[in-house]
Amino acid sequence: MKSGKTAAGKKHDASQGAKIILIVGAGASGMLAAMSARYAARDLGVGDDRLRIVLLERNRNPGAKIAISGGGHCNVTHEGPVDRLLERGFLRKNEQRFVRPAIYGFTNEDMVALLDRYGVPTASREDGRVFPVSGMAGDVLAAMQRMLRDAAVELVTDARVETLVADGSGFTVRAGSSTRNADAVILAAGGSAWGSSGTTGDGVRLAASAGHAIVHVLPALAPVFFTEPPDQELVGVTLRGVGLLVETDRGSDFRRGDLLVSHRGISGPACLSLSRTVASMMADAGSAPRLAVDFFPGHDEGAVSAFVLEYVSKHGSQLVRTFLQRCPIAPALLVDRPEGVETETVTIPNAFVPEIMRRAGICPDQVMSVLTKQQRRKLAAVLKRYVLGTAKKVPLDRAEVSAGGVSLVEIDPKTMESRLQRRLFCCGELLDYAGEVGGFNLQAAFSTGWMAGRQAALSLFGKEPSARA
Repeated sequence: MKSGKTAAGKKHDASQGAKIILIVGAGASGMLAAMSARYAARDLGVGDDRLRIVLLERNRNPGAKIAISGGGHCNVTHEGPVDRLLERGFLRKNEQRFVRPAIYGFTNEDMVALLDRYGVPTASREDGRVFPVSGMAGDVLAAMQRMLRDAAVELVTDARVETLVADGSGFTVRAGSSTRNADAVILAAGGSAWGSSGTTGDGVRLAASAGHAIVHVLPALAPVFFTEPPDQELVGVTLRGVGLLVETDRGSDFRRGDLLVSHRGISGPACLSLSRTVASMMADAGSAPRLAVDFFPGHDEGAVSAFVLEYVSKHGSQLVRTFLQRCPIAPALLVDRPEGVETETVTIPNAFVPEIMRRAGICPDQVMSVLTKQQRRKLAAVLKRYVLGTAKKVPLDRAEVSAGGVSLVEIDPKTMESRLQRRLFCCGELLDYAGEVGGFNLQAAFSTGWMAGRQAALSLFGKEPSARA
């Protein structure tokens, strides 16, 4: 769409005296804000000619991050009751409390129903992630653009907002050579992750210009690069269900999940979940964070040592390397697999075995029966804390989302309105929260955007609509 055109491709001819809601950013939160504002106004009996909704997008096309999310498949949300979604998706309690009203106001089921109404059925996977049945993010984006047209939203692209000024009675926004006035403004320009998609912190910058405190922006849901690359033999190896520990002299944190060794460090769900902590530790000017794998999460070192000893009593003539190759990863119970019995248990990858033995001080051809007590304990210690490397970088340009941004204490979680500036609303990733991998961040963007748009319309027309769209 060309700059200055409506979503339907025609110039907007607003009636004189119409109220104007201006939304900065046509991503997930901005598009939902635009639709919600229109639905709320219509529920109040406000004609479309009495409310202009202008959506400004710096990119040539809206929804750039939606188009690339989930590897192009678009993990739109996560299934299940809202309480469980909040518990799994937002581990920091203050962030969980903040997004709670918005997600209850526009739930995962609401989003699924909205997409279905526009011809995009979805399906949930075993892990709870919800995707379009087609597996194509473009279908989600196309449906959202149809929603904008139905909501009579004026979409203006190639319009990067440079300044925002509040004069007491309204707002003035400058984008390039164009200056626009508005009665209410919604900042929905995203965070600073995946800068190539256009999310370079514009919303945070504009909020700061309006007086908002900004929490230092950090990458979240990102890979971690090491000071020294992993051994070539380990590159491409996946570890299932392991524990991942990050620690410095000042503290530590832990996640459990799958992990992928890359040529520069690590990635995979456990790493993505922990990356925000790693980045925070690095920003804290302490010692460089060390990352280690726990092959037996849920079992302490003593239990692992006892497991090894029991194995020795049954299979003393077996090579230690054979034991390690048969060793289960992240077992629920520490039990020996009977000889000749095939199971689906995932075992320690062979590529890790030589280095585990070296770190435990065990010779390549040593048999179980000659393990000393000291070697057995050392082996258990290595299996519980196999150091992968030292963090060098958590790349913001490779992060799925960013943490930090507009301080949550300055935004009303029940309306998304600024506590500092009346009729200025903030939503989506520019706020200081970051959910886990699995569709939680998109759902939060949809929900906070929906609430911001609805409340912006209510702030202009004065009362609660009879029913939510």
